Amino acid sequence: MSICISYDSTFDGFLSAVFEIYSQHLDVERFVPDRDAGTVGDLFQQRFRVEANEDSAMRLRRAIVNYTSEDVLNLLETAFLSEEAGIEMMILAFLRKLFAGDDPNYGKNPASPEMLPLYKIAGSVRHEAGGMLGMVRFSKAPGNFYVAKIEPKYDILLLMESHFTNRFADGNWVIYDAKRRYALLHEKTGKCRVVDIPDDAALINAINSDDYTRLWQDYYNSIAIKERENPKLLRRCLPVRYWKNLPERQAARF
Repeated sequence: MSICISYDSTFDGFLSAVFEIYSQHLDVERFVPDRDAGTVGDLFQQRFRVEANEDSAMRLRRAIVNYTSEDVLNLLETAFLSEEAGIEMMILAFLRKLFAGDDPNYGKNPASPEMLPLYKIAGSVRHEAGGMLGMVRFSKAPGNFYVAKIEPKYDILLLMESHFTNRFADGNWVIYDAKRRYALLHEKTGKCRVVDIPDDAALINAINSDDYTRLWQDYYNSIAIKERENPKLLRRCLPVRYWKNLPERQAARF
């Protein structure tokens, strides 16, 4: 009977699962991260739970780097952040061929059937992360904290961390991923950590009632030139899915 592995949705959790696959010679056909726990599975697949193990994940990280490079490890982790259906099996297929050792140059071939799709997916993830940097709108919340809400397609919040910690190193701020219900919390002491936010009511209220939000809207209305509006071009350059978290778009006429 084939096996369906469940894990905690993190990259280290996935690497821990791959480590167990090799250790126990498991025949795996599917992965189910906790974020998809409600998905109906195949009745003929046996469920197998693997908990994240720091030591197992680190050993696999070292093995990947030894066979390839740090860049390839980063590529795999970035592609994993896409949360695309089946991304785990795609990475596993690459690792199986890599560790088989049949081709010593396999890990350096970006055009291989297993590597090329991962490059494309990782490119999409990085593209969104770069574009999102210009779409973060902070609002001032009680306690002298600045709060921003985003809902990206991919799990890119940690890819944005260095940009904001460098730019606002001495500030108190929170960037909240409403789709995944976790946030980056940075304090003026310089510490930045990930926090889970199961209930975001207070955060959303702080954003909606903030003067900065109204200033964004007033500024947009004051510079907008009706005769130069181009809705088609705007939608192509700024996807509609981002609009609800941009105060200037909430004030717009289209």
